[in-house]
Amino acid sequence: MIAALLFTAAAAAAKSFPPHHNHIFHGVSDTGHNRDFHGFAKQVGAHPAVLEDFYHWDTPLTTGALKRWRHTRTRGVLSLSTAPGDGLERISPRRIAQGKGDHYLIRLNQSIAASGQVVYLRPLPEMNGSWNPYSAYNADGTSRGGSHSTKNFRRAWQRIVLIVRGGKRSRINNKLRHRDMPRILRAHSNNDPRYRPENVHGRLARPKVAFIWSPQTIGSPALRGNRPGAYWPGKRFVDWVGADIYSQFATPGIWSAFKHFYHRWNHWPFVVGEYSPWNNDYRGRFTRKLFHWAERHHRVRMLIYYRSVAPNTAYDIDHWPRARRVLRHQLDKRRFAPYAPHLRHRARRHRHRHHHHHHRHHTGGTSS
Repeated sequence: MIAALLFTAAAAAAKSFPPHHNHIFHGVSDTGHNRDFHGFAKQVGAHPAVLEDFYHWDTPLTTGALKRWRHTRTRGVLSLSTAPGDGLERISPRRIAQGKGDHYLIRLNQSIAASGQVVYLRPLPEMNGSWNPYSAYNADGTSRGGSHSTKNFRRAWQRIVLIVRGGKRSRINNKLRHRDMPRILRAHSNNDPRYRPENVHGRLARPKVAFIWSPQTIGSPALRGNRPGAYWPGKRFVDWVGADIYSQFATPGIWSAFKHFYHRWNHWPFVVGEYSPWNNDYRGRFTRKLFHWAERHHRVRMLIYYRSVAPNTAYDIDHWPRARRVLRHQLDKRRFAPYAPHLRHRARRHRHRHHHHHHRHHTGGTSS
């Protein structure tokens, strides 16, 4: 019995693709240009192990993200919204649950698998924040209706995971039907002829993908129906749990909620999906506190610096020189792995060692 439990725990850990040996990955958000990635690495004195892209629905990874992750020797994090910066929603949670976005999910499954890369997928993050179109509530506390209900959010999340994870097509369809959702591509049977021209075979590819569930630790608006747990899709559909925290909003109440959230969801590796010294970490205290907290809590395995999706913004680490010094000191520790395990062999020829302070970053990358 004990051996079976240990095997199950080991299998769950492997599925989440965590760093080895109790290491922590540190990462940064992507601007779309490799030179900005290498510039950030130079600023903080360490190669980021992960690179986070913010895409909206129907944007293929083949438009550049997979290529940049490969060229920068990082693991990719895909933060996926249903709307671009203009806020115009491309698809609702209910339409995702109804299978009306399956073509995109199939493309994600196929492109990640074909790349051979490990990808951390962060669908619909901060879902209990009213600024996101897939949230169930408006800022004034009014409901956005059935198309955006927390139930449809949970079903949409489950559908995303079932299709992108892949496996036997009939088995995926049976799981969807069991949850009152249509089969893949809204087919009439497990062997619907529509699958042939759509290149959906009897078995969908099995990509190296792990799913990150990252709500706000306090809902906005702060309603019972908008608490994080209302959006919980079930333990079988989550590989990492995470939360975001910014210096600008890091009040004692936010810190308390952040720590409570960590302990509440205590069976998963933890990721800080977005953090930043913006907009008041003049002395580096916020950055120091966050990293010291991460080091003391063994389930924290990833932190990602949000410097926006463009260079030279208010989020740039150079605007916060004391926070930058703290960050350089923290990332100099062996606890922070500069490369994911399977990428180390590609790094040797560049002689990158994150505990050396001389210039060691390859800066000849091209943008994609």
